Order: sequence, then C-alpha cells, then structure tokens
Amino acid sequence: MVFLNRSIPYLYFCIRVLFFATVASPVLAQASEPTLSNSSVQYSPTTESEQSLLEVEDDSLEFVPPAALSSGPESETEPERVSTTHVHDDDDVAGYEHQQYWLVSSRRAVQTIHSKNSGPWHLDVHRVEASGASQTSNVNLLKSQLTPGVPVCVFSHGSFVTWESNARQACQAFQRIRRASGDAPLQMVFFSWPSDGPYTFVPQLDVSVRGKRAEFNGFHLATLISCVPESCPVTVVGHSHGTRVTLSAMQLAAGGTVQGHTFTGAIGTERRMRIVLAAGAIDHNWLNPGQRYGLALNRAECLLNLINQNDLPLAFYPFHRPFARRSIARAGLTSRDTATLGYNAAKIRQVDVTNRLGGAHYWPDYYDDAQILATIVPYLVSY
Repeated sequence: MVFLNRSIPYLYFCIRVLFFATVASPVLAQASEPTLSNSSVQYSPTTESEQSLLEVEDDSLEFVPPAALSSGPESETEPERVSTTHVHDDDDVAGYEHQQYWLVSSRRAVQTIHSKNSGPWHLDVHRVEASGASQTSNVNLLKSQLTPGVPVCVFSHGSFVTWESNARQACQAFQRIRRASGDAPLQMVFFSWPSDGPYTFVPQLDVSVRGKRAEFNGFHLATLISCVPESCPVTVVGHSHGTRVTLSAMQLAAGGTVQGHTFTGAIGTERRMRIVLAAGAIDHNWLNPGQRYGLALNRAECLLNLINQNDLPLAFYPFHRPFARRSIARAGLTSRDTATLGYNAAKIRQVDVTNRLGGAHYWPDYYDDAQILATIVPYLVSY
C-alpha cells in the first residue's frame, strides 16, 4: 500500500508528460503565425464555461479604469482612480511625430544569463515611417527621438513569430491603434525576441525553451524601458508567451529576480507603468506574492487581463509541464488569487472576450476586433 501511494504521483506525472508529447505539443507546435488575409476565420465557442470567473465583465468592454495604488499595503484610504483624460492632443505636443514607430529586436543578443560568450548585450533598432519606409537606428537615437511626456506602448509578441511576421503585424497594429486612439498622442515600440525556432526539433522541448527564453528577454525589455525618458508613461503589452517577457521586465523593475538574477539598470522610480495581458501564457497564480512574478504588480499602477475561456492552444497549457496550473488567459484570477494578492488586487481589471474571439488565440485576432481594441487603447493613452 505504501508503494502504491508513492507510485501514484509518479504515474500521474508520466501520464501528463505522455499526453503533452503526443497530443498537446503537436497542437501548440502547429500554432504558427496565422495567414494574414482580408477574410476572417469563424470559430464556434463551446457552450460550457470552464469556471465562474471572479469579477469578470462579460457584457461590456467599456473602459472603466481600475484603482491605482501608489502606497504600500498599509494604506487604508480610498485609492485614487486613474485619470481618463488624454495627456495632450497631437497638435499640442512640440516635436511629436505620430506617423512613426520603432521595431526593437533582441534576436542577435545574448539569450542566456549563464553563457559568457553567447552574444552581445545590445538591441537592434529600426525606425519605421507610416509609409513602411525603415531606417536603421540605435538605442541612443531612439531615446532622443522619443518625445518626453508622451505615453509609450511597448508590445511583445508570443512564440512562433518570425521577424518578418512581427514586422507585418507591427505595421497593422500601429495603423489600427492609431485610428482607435484618435487625437491622443502615443509612441509605439514593438519588441521582438527569437521565438520562432526550432531549437531542438523536438516540439515539446521547443515549447519549454520558448517559455524560458521569453522570461529571459525580460532583461532586454527592461533595458529598452530604461532608455525611455522617465517622464513618458509606459504600458507594456504582452501576447501569449510575450506576457512572460512583459511580466519578467516588471518583476525586474520592482527589484525582483528572474532566473536568479536582478536588473542592474534604472527603470525610473517616478515612471508610471501599466500592464496589458492578451492570451496570457502564464499560470493564473504567478502574480501572487512569492510566486514567479510576485513583485510585478508592485511596480504597476494597473493591469488589464483579457480572458478567453475558449482559447484553443491554451487549452493544453496545463500539460506543458508537471503540476502546471491553468493559464491566466483561460482561467483568469481565481477568488483565492484575489484574496492572496491583497491590496494589489484593486489594480486588476479582467474583461472576458470569449464571445468576441471564440477559439482564436493570435494577436491579429485581438487588434482586428474594434471592441477589444477600444478596451485596450485607454490603458495606452489615458494617463
């Protein structure tokens, strides 16, 4: 009987690994970039909800800013709400150029903290005009070209995204966000990391490599944010594995550790920062104190989590490693998570977009939907 009791956990572990290797991993591996066309694929969402989500808004995508807490957990006063007024109109900002954005890449940079000679610690920068014309730039030029005081959106893509695909999607997202933001000034930076692979030609191992690599690129993203003028509010937007990049950077910005190391640069103690998670490929409890990104919310004034309970690729997320939890994109924050988060829970707003996306997962599915984009944009421009 003792032997049987000890064997059950190992048997459960083996079953999960076998399932991932034979079923879940091929599905995730096939989730490469979508074909970009004018036609859209229709999905049929399932009728049964996975879980009753706590404080998830099902019917309205109207922007209701969450509470922004500037003090620590000892504060008992009513938190101040985030202003919904724009910082400026385009015409009021001297030197602001709204018809440009930047592509910043870490694809040629070091990708592991433990390897001394695996590559340089630098970022490749390209300045792109609205017409599509691109100019090679660098981090110092980027810093000088950004207009102080104007909000900056830094987006990080997920896995299975090539450099070419990221460039196409960046152009499309830039145009749609510009239209949705109206006259509100916004500077956009699209961060790209080496997520395409393959690395080992074993799909189940490649998924694990991508997750760790995404997390490590939080160091590169933190470096990028440190180059943004401190007067510029920054919203980091992550999609799929890109949520690990963004939350890793926020963990480092709060003075935490990632993969056993801290960030030695300066993010800016007075900088205002926000987080937007789309199709988040992280465990739903990783924002809790003591968990993987338990300090990330300490540095953010608010977080928007977009929930899709029918996200097909993330249905297999719990099988990607032993004892993994459900993803934050499908499960949202549970009541236990909210209780554990304490005062930081007031910073979070969850919006259920299941009825808008069905089984869709890709980033273009999010920015192509006008209502979803209208929910995201105020977190980028309304400071």
